[in-house]
Amino acid sequence: MKKGIDLTEGNILPKIIGLTLPIVGTSFVQMAYNLTDVIWLGRTGSATVTAVTTAGFFMWLLLSIFYCTKAGTETLVSQAVGRKDFKTARQVSENALTFAICCSIILNLTVLVSSGVLLKFFKLEPEVMGHALAYLRIVSFGMFFAVINPTFSAIYIGFGNSRTPFVVSSMGLVLNIILDPILIFGWGAIPALGAKGAALATVVLNILVFSVFLFKLKSDSSVLERFKLFAPIDKKILKKLLDIGIPVTIHQVAFCLISMYIGRIVSGFGTIPLGVQNVGASIEALSWNTALGFSTALGTFTGQNYGALKLDRIRKGYYIVLFLSLSLGGLATIGFYFFGSQIFSVFTSESVMRSTGALYLKILAVSQMFMCLEIISAGGFYGLGRTRPPSLTSVLFTGLRIPAALAVVSFTTWGVAGVWWCISISSVVKGIIVSSWYMLELNALPTLNVGSPANRLRPEEG
Repeated sequence: MKKGIDLTEGNILPKIIGLTLPIVGTSFVQMAYNLTDVIWLGRTGSATVTAVTTAGFFMWLLLSIFYCTKAGTETLVSQAVGRKDFKTARQVSENALTFAICCSIILNLTVLVSSGVLLKFFKLEPEVMGHALAYLRIVSFGMFFAVINPTFSAIYIGFGNSRTPFVVSSMGLVLNIILDPILIFGWGAIPALGAKGAALATVVLNILVFSVFLFKLKSDSSVLERFKLFAPIDKKILKKLLDIGIPVTIHQVAFCLISMYIGRIVSGFGTIPLGVQNVGASIEALSWNTALGFSTALGTFTGQNYGALKLDRIRKGYYIVLFLSLSLGGLATIGFYFFGSQIFSVFTSESVMRSTGALYLKILAVSQMFMCLEIISAGGFYGLGRTRPPSLTSVLFTGLRIPAALAVVSFTTWGVAGVWWCISISSVVKGIIVSSWYMLELNALPTLNVGSPANRLRPEEG
């Protein structure tokens, strides 16, 4: 396949690994954006770290909303590519980006205007509130670009080209690594800006990544010929994008909001537990992003083979990816359980924060392999265009964390550790349910109506 990987032919394992490694690399690069901020800001004190990681919840919320276009684009582009229908792939991409740009303008202005009201949700201490407010107001300017970039990436991944998103994201990381210490601590005539400096670095890198993606899609070497950034909306394409993407958005937004509420519960135990949970979530992203990379690759592999009607390859691909992901999940379990204090020492020099962080990671270690089960199986569902089952399961059982955590706080003496156990146990349950459901789906594949309009979208039809 020109400018991509044809996942419908050849040995499955090397094809999946070739697609997965750059996606995992991109996930780690995106995670490194946040960790770079946390590592440098950790030298300025726990208040600044807590402020920036708390404000990061709202960045996460915006990105979650735009999973709608990301998920729909990956699924529909990969299925169209599997059918060798490149005209549909281009039309899907243009509609997804046009819709995303229009929505991002509205949402980012909302965050910019209401930053103070949003942050009051966490009942932060005055010093933490000041840093968080300054950070969120600045970084919201760059979120217009940040929420569009995943859709750009989804276009390339749908074609089986995961290398380009990795290279472009790596360029942004290099810039962030250079700018962070300069803007946070000052250099020469540049004053020390603290949290504001981290926000400015984030804005600049998001603009850079957006510009490079746009340049490449408009160039002669683009995966899409005659690509237009702004195109007339095709109602049929948009409907299918939303049918696939809205359940994913509901899942991601619900997960974010629930995590924010859990953060509010944890904040009742003080600044250090809240900071530990926020930093710990960034650390857990090591395994989460790895599993997500495998999941995205599986979704593209499944989509291309679903479009090509090669159902046996879908089954084989799932079990190969599942084995690889669970192996890495096992390594995360060992690392988190036995080396939690050492891992946390990278992000803070405060002994209380390190010991509390070690407890957090030890509890979360129990659920790492089950988290991989859930994420990988969700990727398989996405490739089939069936996003409702994993989204429904996640929203339900992640939502149960709130009443469980409130019960722990009200009726037990387990403290913040009990709240963290609620998070870990719910991940175990979700992993078992989603993976079992997807295995049943795989067994039913021969009876699915693969040729239905819902799964073989062609704009020229109807």
